[in-house]
Amino acid sequence: MIYISWYHQNFPRIFGVFSYIINPIFIYLALTKSKTQMGNYRFLLVAFAVFDLFYSTNEFLTPLAVTGNSHGFVVFLTEGPFFEHPELGAHAISNRCGFISLSYALLIIHFVYRYIALFHPELHRNFFHPIGVLIYALFLLIHGASWSVICQQCLGGTDEIRELIRDEFMAEYHADTRDVPMLAALYWNASDAIRFRSWLGIVLLTVISFYAMTIYFVLGYKIMRKIRSMQANSSMSKNSIRLQKKLFLTLIIQTCIPIFASFLPTVLSWYAPIFGIDLSWWNTNVATVALSAFPFIDPLAVIYLVPSYRNAILRKRDPTVASSSAIQGANKNASKIDCSSGIN
Repeated sequence: MIYISWYHQNFPRIFGVFSYIINPIFIYLALTKSKTQMGNYRFLLVAFAVFDLFYSTNEFLTPLAVTGNSHGFVVFLTEGPFFEHPELGAHAISNRCGFISLSYALLIIHFVYRYIALFHPELHRNFFHPIGVLIYALFLLIHGASWSVICQQCLGGTDEIRELIRDEFMAEYHADTRDVPMLAALYWNASDAIRFRSWLGIVLLTVISFYAMTIYFVLGYKIMRKIRSMQANSSMSKNSIRLQKKLFLTLIIQTCIPIFASFLPTVLSWYAPIFGIDLSWWNTNVATVALSAFPFIDPLAVIYLVPSYRNAILRKRDPTVASSSAIQGANKNASKIDCSSGIN
């Protein structure tokens, strides 16, 4: 075990416990409190909650720390069932990092669903058909596996890497790099082969990250324009417009959480050493802790933003429930999309 600080060791555990409590509650709310208002979209929300539970479990099994040095940066295990097995532990770290890419892929699917619901409502019924589910499952698998493979093949802790950083690591953590599972990107003061594979790995991970962010912004912009157009043309009822705005806001919040909890911390960790910026404290006490926080923050944000969920928690009567059937019937022909009933 490598002890960093009480904050680093215990906050991810606390966040994990919160995730185990909040996500099952959220799954129950999604399946029982929004059949009329949310339609099939609730199944995507449930899928994200299940992913959050697996993410938190992975956090418990592979607690990480990140440090920078004169060569680049190092990601290593501090404890857990894989700590005593450097090679197996390195694979565990790669798989753990793959969850970052999985979160990006899940959000892409959410944006695609909202886009299809608004622009091609005749197609969105096929979204949850077996072929549709298979396509998105393969997309998730490829997205997560590609990130993990890049980490393992380009950032794996070889004997040369362990020897290069051995003295600095021993001085800071009092542990021998030969016995610690790790991944590393060394940009300076290393052999050409190590520097090439490090740069290649970081560039590939950056491309995946920025392509996902680009999809979010492009589809998000189109969705926002479509909602405004429908509102201006009165092609949807006020209740349906209100619902679409609420769902879009929920999706934006769900996107902002991993951007600030995953994307920004990882990008800073990757590129700060290139410019000689020492972010050791940030990497250890902010980046790794932030990565463990979003699995419980995400469902909390959705519960707060969706009135039927919030009212159920607060034991308030949702005024849309009584009139939801009537609203759905009135808007069915106007909207022709999923989730056509009102939400306040």
